[in-house]
This record gives sequence, structure tokens and C-alpha cells, in this order.
Amino acid sequence: RQLSQNDAITASYVNTNGRNLEYLRNLNLIDPIGYLADGRPVYSSTRNAATRLNPLFNNIALQDIGANSSYNAAVLTYQRRLTQGFEVFGSYTWSHSISDAPEANAYDQGSLFIEDATNRNRDRGNSAINRPHAFSLSSIWMPTFKSIDNPVLSYLANNNQLALLFVASSGDQQNITANQVLNGDALTGSGLGNATRPLFVGRNTVRAPSVYQLDLRYTRTLVKLRDRFQPRFFAEANNVLNHPNITMINTNAAVTAAGAITTPPTYAPVSTLLEGRIIQFGFRADW
Repeated sequence: RQLSQNDAITASYVNTNGRNLEYLRNLNLIDPIGYLADGRPVYSSTRNAATRLNPLFNNIALQDIGANSSYNAAVLTYQRRLTQGFEVFGSYTWSHSISDAPEANAYDQGSLFIEDATNRNRDRGNSAINRPHAFSLSSIWMPTFKSIDNPVLSYLANNNQLALLFVASSGDQQNITANQVLNGDALTGSGLGNATRPLFVGRNTVRAPSVYQLDLRYTRTLVKLRDRFQPRFFAEANNVLNHPNITMINTNAAVTAAGAITTPPTYAPVSTLLEGRIIQFGFRADW
């Protein structure tokens, strides 16, 4: 929808569904010896014909297909095209991503196995990439002052460019994990997690702190030689506010043998993979 000669706003809805996606499960477990209070089967650690589909092996990891996912989003964008040296583009997205398989970017890097090899629906929940709120803003400002008569002041006031990029979003989703394997399936305690989830805890039910970052770039055109050769100085800074974007928190809980939480997670920051403030300067020449 056009708001003015140079401004427009767009509202949209996005839906994406995945079918027959990959997931990991333990193929070799049979005949559970009991069940947890939330219905998850518990398997024996003894390897024999009564407890293993193939007693020659203890665990068999299968990269299966059949998982489903859905992504729904409402997107609102605002755009002001370049006019009078000023341009702006902003976008806000509200979304929800759900899947029934503990996914990662690559299965050879340690995805999680489903909690119940007989029922994938027990892992239906928030996707690891679920970030309900996301906002981005980019802008370029190239002011021009033609009314300044003083040549020195005119030189200083003109030929400047400031670029801005700001992003903010909800933090990463994480699992609450138990400090021991509860279902007898050793594979659910491997990969990206340490153990199974406590009783009645869904997948990816906690979230790391919000992520936001401001990047700036200043460019100064030193001189123009026949508009063909333009040496320039620039200074740029990533994460100007030096915000510590935490990407992982402590979500490990102490539990009883039956899976009840005795000591909840501390949710203390564990690590951040995003960069801190970086400032750099340089020169360039356009011709």
C-alpha cells in the first residue's frame, strides 16, 4: 500500500510446511520393561534377543524420514525509497515454527534422537529455529546542503554517507535436559544434548536472551576529480553497543530416577557465538 510518493507499507502472510523430513531414532530397541509417568517407554540396558531387534548390536541409529514441520508468519514491512539522500527499509516478523523431530543443521554434526522410538509425536513442539519476533532496520543517509556559502563549511557538511543496520530477535530455543538417561535409550543422551528431558517437559520450551545488534558505517568522499575518481575514507563498527548476544544457557536439571526434577536449571549464560564490538577503518578509491 502506497502511503506517499516515496513511502509504502506491505503486509503479508507466509506458510511453509515440510513433509517426510529426516529424523533420527534408535532402530534396535524392542519390548520396553516399563514406562515413565508421562508415557515414554523404558528399555533394558541388557542386550539379548528379548530386548534388541538384532541382538548382535546394542544400538542402531537410523536416519529415518517422515517428520513434519510447519512455519507460519505475519510480516509487516515499511520502505522509503531513496529521496533527498535518505532511504529506509524496516521489517517486523511474527512467526511460529513447529516440528516433530529434533533437528539440527546437519545430522553428521549431532542432531538429537527422538525421545520415544515408537512415537514421534512426543517430540512435536517448537523448532530449534523458532524465533517468534524478529525486527530489522536498514537505512542510508547522504545529506546535501546547497545553501552553505562558505566553501570550507560546505566541503565538511557535504560528501558524507551514514549507513545503519539494526537487527533484533527472540533468542534461541533450548531443551530442558535431565542429568541422566531416563528411558534406557543411550542414543537419546548423545548428539547436541546430554540426556533425555525430565517428566512432562516438552521440546524447546525455554529460550535464551533476546539477540540484537547495531552496525554502523560512515563514508567520507575526500575529493571528486571530474566525478570519475573519488578517494574515500570509511569507518565501520559491528555491534556498536557491544551487546553480549547469548546463544546458549544452562538448561540441565537434576532429576530422580523416575524423571521428576529435584534441582531446576540455573539458566545461566554458557556461551555466545556472535561477535562483540569490532571497529575498523580504511580507504577506498572509486573510478
